[in-house]
Amino acid sequence: MRRLPPVLAATLATSLLLPAQASAQPARSGESAAATRGAVKPAGEKAVRGKATFYELRPGAGNCSYPSPPAGDLYVALSPGEYAAAAACGGYLNVTGPKGTVRVKVVDQCPECPAGHIDLSRRAFVRIADPGKGVVGVTYRPARDPRIGKPLSFRVKEGSSQWWLALLVVDHGNPLSSVEVKAAGGVWRKLVRADYNYWIAGSGLGRGPFAVRVTDTRGHRVTAERVRLAPGVVQRTTAKMY
Repeated sequence: MRRLPPVLAATLATSLLLPAQASAQPARSGESAAATRGAVKPAGEKAVRGKATFYELRPGAGNCSYPSPPAGDLYVALSPGEYAAAAACGGYLNVTGPKGTVRVKVVDQCPECPAGHIDLSRRAFVRIADPGKGVVGVTYRPARDPRIGKPLSFRVKEGSSQWWLALLVVDHGNPLSSVEVKAAGGVWRKLVRADYNYWIAGSGLGRGPFAVRVTDTRGHRVTAERVRLAPGVVQRTTAKMY
């Protein structure tokens, strides 16, 4: 269970924003699939005025299911509404505070945060404010076509087989709107995004390898070839979103 830093907990408890011992690591909601809601963006196109706190994410612990935090440990957890059942996962925000601006990757949900309250990594928070303050006013907006510098990677979830497939997409930049998979000689099948950010084919797609077609909320689309049915393995490809 992740716990808030003492300075932050005391500050928030005093202002009645949340209990001093509140946990910010939610359950997986039974890992049940949630229907994709189309091109959902983390905070709309306009800058949002809100507030930021900070926390530390354990490797593999974020709701977006990424195996590790992004390079530089610059990440953010969003309120349930802005997390939008994982539709915001993998996108980026530009966050501006008293000391400057930082770009962070959406990797997690903050279940006790109301809309407009974002929870940054400590390393991101110190880029924009004095960590001794615990909570500061910020503005933030989605980053458009952030440069990742890496091709797409895929991770097949443990338990996947020819009869059930769960696929995680990594390093796409903008939030995703759809993921489709095709086995050799087959037709494209749309997968359903779960609230823990894996894309699910409930009846499976065979033994693979698969072609995977990925579309983001900005209309970019790319196809990665020969993704293997190899549970627990991160497979890097040569395909880039843009």
